[in-house]
Amino acid sequence: MKDIIRIGKISTINYAKGTASVIFTDRSNEASPNFPFFSMFYEMPKVDDTAVVIMLPNSATKGFIVGVPFSAKKIPAESGRGIFYKEFYDGTSILYNPETKNMEISTPKITLKSVAADILTVKGEIKAKTIKAEKITVDDIEVSGTAKINNLDVSGTVTGHFQD
Repeated sequence: MKDIIRIGKISTINYAKGTASVIFTDRSNEASPNFPFFSMFYEMPKVDDTAVVIMLPNSATKGFIVGVPFSAKKIPAESGRGIFYKEFYDGTSILYNPETKNMEISTPKITLKSVAADILTVKGEIKAKTIKAEKITVDDIEVSGTAKINNLDVSGTVTGHFQD
């Protein structure tokens, strides 16, 4: 039952199969066969990432890669009781705080196929084929194409070409 849990470095990755081989530096750089990841989602590490491997007790060649552990080189950017935080290799991140019930997605671009929300705040630009809402408050709006607005209430100065 010795050597069930081992630590090594990711050596090669088979992206299509979701497997990787690991170099065990404590074993004269012995390379493992490709092991599957013990995971419920797809996220492949980088070559040379430290990985924790669980070996089956009855085999020296069968096991699972548990994942890449936190370390002095890899410290979570967000932490706390109940916090869910996921950071991707390109810096994109997802943060959920169950106390405030707030989810923050930080990325330069997000594509949503469908959104239903009681409140939606957007800082920046919205590009959409169709927007349906009971109430929209906008500081600045630009429409290319046709805008159909029912029950329009405007305050301030209005300029443009209006039909009688």
